[in-house]
Amino acid sequence: MAQMARSMIEVEIKVSADKIFQAIKATSRSVPKLSPEKILSVEEQVGDDCKGTKNWTLSVDGKVEKMKERVEIDEANKSMTVFVFEGDVMENYSSFKCNLQIIPKLNGRSIARWSWEYEKLSSDSPAPNKYMDFAVYLTKDIESNLLKT
Repeated sequence: MAQMARSMIEVEIKVSADKIFQAIKATSRSVPKLSPEKILSVEEQVGDDCKGTKNWTLSVDGKVEKMKERVEIDEANKSMTVFVFEGDVMENYSSFKCNLQIIPKLNGRSIARWSWEYEKLSSDSPAPNKYMDFAVYLTKDIESNLLKT
């Protein structure tokens, strides 16, 4: 029986928590423009049964990957939880959840705390290191683009 595993990283950014959280929260409008090398496309699903569901096409570790997810947003804590339920990610995991929390710091800086909770399909399934690398790159790319505005 597979067990749930967890991973976490923190990325320090030179953008205020409010500014980066608002940009990331508006995924289908802003994130593809803020990180076009990593976010190839985002399509929001329409209809009662798929409210909040998005189809993503990403460049992860030099390869195009697709995933379908739904997200829950916690405005008060500047966090969002992504539940992936279809796509390339699910080739290695029976469940895959990612949480991003933006933590305010002094002088207009913040910390992006990414955490993953996942269950591998088998003992041979890899840890989600490539998604962790993706998250770091994405965070820094968004930071860089927001600093230009």
